[in-house]
Amino acid sequence: MRATGVLECTGCHNGTVPESPVISVVVPTHNRADRLAGVVRALRDQTLGGPFELLIVDDASADGTWEELGRLAAEHGFVRPLHLDVNRGPAAARNLGWRAARAPYVAFTDDDCLPEPGWLSGLLSGLRVADVVQGRTVPNPDQLDKRGPFSHTLQMTYEMGYYETCNMAYRRDVLERVGGFDEGFRFPWGEDTDLAWRAKYDGASSTFVDDAVVRHEIFDSDWRRYMRSLRRREGVVLAFRKHPELRWELNEGKFFQPQHVAALGATAAGIVALTNPTNPTRLALALAAGGWYARACRHSHYKPSRKLYWFGVVPMAFIADMYELYVFASASVRYRTAVLLRRPATRTTPAPPGCFERPSTSATPPARVP
Repeated sequence: MRATGVLECTGCHNGTVPESPVISVVVPTHNRADRLAGVVRALRDQTLGGPFELLIVDDASADGTWEELGRLAAEHGFVRPLHLDVNRGPAAARNLGWRAARAPYVAFTDDDCLPEPGWLSGLLSGLRVADVVQGRTVPNPDQLDKRGPFSHTLQMTYEMGYYETCNMAYRRDVLERVGGFDEGFRFPWGEDTDLAWRAKYDGASSTFVDDAVVRHEIFDSDWRRYMRSLRRREGVVLAFRKHPELRWELNEGKFFQPQHVAALGATAAGIVALTNPTNPTRLALALAAGGWYARACRHSHYKPSRKLYWFGVVPMAFIADMYELYVFASASVRYRTAVLLRRPATRTTPAPPGCFERPSTSATPPARVP
């Protein structure tokens, strides 16, 4: 069975494929043909002084992605399409991309992101002083009207320690040394964090570049899509299983989301009240716990278009939080690492090279990590 195919025929390019690119950009994609032209345009407008290549890896799409990539490669010589015959997930797609790259530096972004013109220049400036570079990611300012209680986007304004591959760059020799992304992550969540920390434990240095900006798409507030996305979060548990020290490094408790505590408290109080629904004390306790959760929900979800809609958002958010807790609990059993207990009071594992304290506010980026 053919595992991969690379579109390299002379008729697919306009004859301007760079032979010695300064940096290679890797973008995995699956069934998002309509977004690819925007990504290519954003990279076409880069202000980088030297040549670069863009490797877009089609992860066995069924929506005409391969044909769209052929069209884009014919129009833009820096585009190199690659193909996976079987859907294997973004970790495998990124591995295929960086291994086919020809530059000494490799940048990663996603098909739902639009790099700003100075993105590659900013990442390269960081790679002059570090092995691993993270850029700044902001919600797309042209899509702010899409924000809602169950919308999705990403925002990273300092080196938080998760190293999301929507805006990252590595020295190629670092990727080779650690073997790239771990394709054992069942869902696309956590494999990017795992890669960066394996590199850091191998001695790689990291830094954050505020000028390397990517605008991340804001997805509509869709509760069903939000629910489907929660299954992917088991990757967080696997990352913590592989790197127990990340609880200390990332200052994360074993409750991954603060509102999970309130959700469990409301559930427990509700069960107690149901055992004797005529008991006013138990009923009052259940109402208080419900109010606690509602308050936590309002702090963890973007506000709906009308205040009245909170009456619908809160119970939907409660169902989602309980399902997310189930995902974490089942993953905790699968990977034998708890994500439902109290944060450890002290560090119990050695610090990696380049560990850092998490800043008290996301508005204040930390100093360069040595």
